[in-house]
Amino acid sequence: MAANPVSGIFSGLDTSSIVSKLMAVEKKPLYALQKKRAVYEKQISSYGDLLSKLSGLKDSLSFFKANSNIPYSASSSNVSMLSVNASSDASSGVYDIEIKQLAKAHRVISESGIASESSSVVSGTDKFFKFKIGESGEVHEIALTEGMTLLELKNAINGKNAGLTASVINTGTGSEPYKLIISSSTTGASNNIIITQDDTIFNGTYSDVQQAQNAVFKVNGVELQRNSNTVSDAVTGITLTLNKADINYGTPSVAPITVTVSQDTAVIKNKLNIFAAQYNTFVTAAKGLSAKGQVLSSDGSIDNIINALRGVTTNKYNDNMLVNFGLTHDRSGILQVNASEFASALDNNPAGVLNALKAMSESFDTALNNIINNSIPSRRDGLRDSIKRIEKSEINLNIRLTKKEESMNKRFAMLEQTVGALQSRGDYLMQQLSKISNTK
Repeated sequence: MAANPVSGIFSGLDTSSIVSKLMAVEKKPLYALQKKRAVYEKQISSYGDLLSKLSGLKDSLSFFKANSNIPYSASSSNVSMLSVNASSDASSGVYDIEIKQLAKAHRVISESGIASESSSVVSGTDKFFKFKIGESGEVHEIALTEGMTLLELKNAINGKNAGLTASVINTGTGSEPYKLIISSSTTGASNNIIITQDDTIFNGTYSDVQQAQNAVFKVNGVELQRNSNTVSDAVTGITLTLNKADINYGTPSVAPITVTVSQDTAVIKNKLNIFAAQYNTFVTAAKGLSAKGQVLSSDGSIDNIINALRGVTTNKYNDNMLVNFGLTHDRSGILQVNASEFASALDNNPAGVLNALKAMSESFDTALNNIINNSIPSRRDGLRDSIKRIEKSEINLNIRLTKKEESMNKRFAMLEQTVGALQSRGDYLMQQLSKISNTK
């Protein structure tokens, strides 16, 4: 806002300071609006923090929503040779696994070589390179061009994306050390590389670098074969990953790998503790923000949200209450898990515990969806509308304040002009009186 250009020039008054102090009084309504807007903005931010914590709480329920049975876990006595994983279809048991050989992919190399990667491997026109994987595989065809180089042939094979990888190796021997290597991307004896037509200088003459073979292993003494080292159909619900063959296979010195499959109650206990931690994180934050003197202290809906969520944990589900499983609240509303009580309930009635937790998680999810998608967004939208109204009021008030200050400056300027004129007349009268006195 404009300053007074004639501050005290005749009157001696600090009119700029006077106007500034008067305007400070006039601006009090503006300061009040700004303060209220800052409070609303802080409340919006606080609701955003609560939404984040509610999302974490919602995520912690996903395990219980998806599981009504205790999951299984599988362990291997020798993970360097065999890795295992259990699915929901597994059942408790112990299995002895022996590994004779791993599945391997076919790999061949051209018997003849060429001087360099940029040397031509094709002479003439109407030439082709055709191949397939396995006897029943689809035949893939590459049209060869006059003068095609070894590098171009390699790129053409890879460009087919047909389950083969071609590469060039420099053997370092002789005048023609560069050879073509072709590798199958799929393991198993039936996935061997078959070149049905080769009109290059290699003329279909390739030797095995690695023969295609199946994995051979025993499960409880029964020998099996698979074309992959990842086997999911040998033991129901168990995935076996064969990592290394046993050189003692088939001898008295063989040491079978023990695979143990059992129900994994530890994962349920861990997931319940995660849920309780997320619940308590939200409750602590919500109570802190709504406490006396805090940013959301005037919002009674926070207590309603806390009470609604607490109610979900205290309801009865399938004739079971969570308190019977060791889940209770302390005086401040913090959810506590009695580990020994929960473990006992899980041992005695695993289906009942999981069914109750599943029903609780579904009810919790419904309540959270309403809070996350409706209650808090509605409150934030209301605050944003209030901020918009405040900003409009601030604009109008600033316009009035500008005009007010301009009016004050004009009045003080006129005062200075009046005082100046009076001083000028006074000086003139004194001069005249002085002249009259001197003539006597």
